[in-house]
Amino acid sequence: MTEAIIFDVDGTLVNSVDAHAQAWHEAFREFGFDVGVAQARTQIGKGGDQLLPIFLSPLELESVGDELEAYRSKLFQSKYLERVKPFARVPDLFGLLKERGVKTGVASSFQAAELKYYLALCQISALVDVQATGEDVQNSK
Repeated sequence: MTEAIIFDVDGTLVNSVDAHAQAWHEAFREFGFDVGVAQARTQIGKGGDQLLPIFLSPLELESVGDELEAYRSKLFQSKYLERVKPFARVPDLFGLLKERGVKTGVASSFQAAELKYYLALCQISALVDVQATGEDVQNSK
C-alpha cells in the first residue's frame, strides 16, 4: 500500500502553467530580453533561481536578475493570479487519500504565503499533512 504521496502545485493541482509563462514573457520583455511564451513555458515548474540562468548570461543575471524576478512576481500577483483555477476534483482526491490513510505532501518553489493561497483555492488546506516551499530550501527544484 502507498503510504505517502507528494504533489507539486503548478500544472498538477492548479492550471497555472500558461499564466506563469505569460508573466515570465512579459517580465523578460520589460527588461529588454526576447523570451517567447513558448520558451518560458518549457521552464515552468522551476524556481526563478533555476529559470533565469537559462535565459540570462551570468552578467545579466547579476545586474538585473533579482529585479526581473521581483517584477515578474508582482506582475503575476496583480494580473494573472485571479486567472488560476484548480483542476477538477482535487479536493475529492485528497479526501479519498485521507480516508485511505495515505499521507499527503505538497512541495513547491513558492513562498509559504503563496502556497497557503493555492491550498485554500483548491480547498485542501486541512487535508495536506506536510508542506515544503522555496523558503525551506537553499535551491529550488
